[in-house]
Amino acid sequence: MSTHPVSSRWALLALFAPLLTHAQANPDAATPTPWAGVDIVDARPSSVRLLPQPGSDTVQIVFGQPRNCRVEARPSGGGAGRYELTGSSGGRYCNQWYPGRMTLDADASPARLQLRSGAREASLPLWKAAQGQAADTLNTALDGRWTTTVQTADGADVDLAVQLVGRDPGDTGGSLVYGSPRNCRLPLRFEGNAADGAWFAVLPGNGGAICDRLVGRWLVVQPRGEGIAVRIDPANGECAPGCLLGRAVR
Repeated sequence: MSTHPVSSRWALLALFAPLLTHAQANPDAATPTPWAGVDIVDARPSSVRLLPQPGSDTVQIVFGQPRNCRVEARPSGGGAGRYELTGSSGGRYCNQWYPGRMTLDADASPARLQLRSGAREASLPLWKAAQGQAADTLNTALDGRWTTTVQTADGADVDLAVQLVGRDPGDTGGSLVYGSPRNCRLPLRFEGNAADGAWFAVLPGNGGAICDRLVGRWLVVQPRGEGIAVRIDPANGECAPGCLLGRAVR
């Protein structure tokens, strides 16, 4: 049983009431907003994510394929939205920005991420995650599981299933799965849209010669009637010039 007098309880409530009111009026203060965007690299869309780190004032800027790297930043003390780049995961692209500075101009329309290191600089448009325009996000008609049958070099039939999920560039959760005798699975990451469809990076999976040869490539997906058309870029002979997949029956 509590032994605090009633007056002490009211004193504690009075002390913390302003903090509770601020948290309710400013939910983003307790939950920093992730940002999403897309760059164009070698004529292909490449995702960009700015991710606040839980329990920390640092952020990570995550670059999609073909860069596949990230840099870390912390507030520089030079004002809101100004950061010092403090580390790189490696890779030529990310290493060129470290050490350097980053600015997030959240009041611009669209918001902009600016990177600077010496004479090198880049400026990329961003939007708050889940708040992008339709042209920037995954076509909802592509969402779901799609299947077909492909043939191996010796003429055997192999089941192919593609699961497409996500909304913003950088979203993961999709997959490409081959049935027997290949029996392998590859994760997919949505990189962004282009005139020829939605682009997904093929990420390392559970192994297997056929799947391993797809890592580092892209799936380019378009709606086609009641199904989807899928091609692999750069082409490797699979799904050439393209595969037609139908929606899986649930």
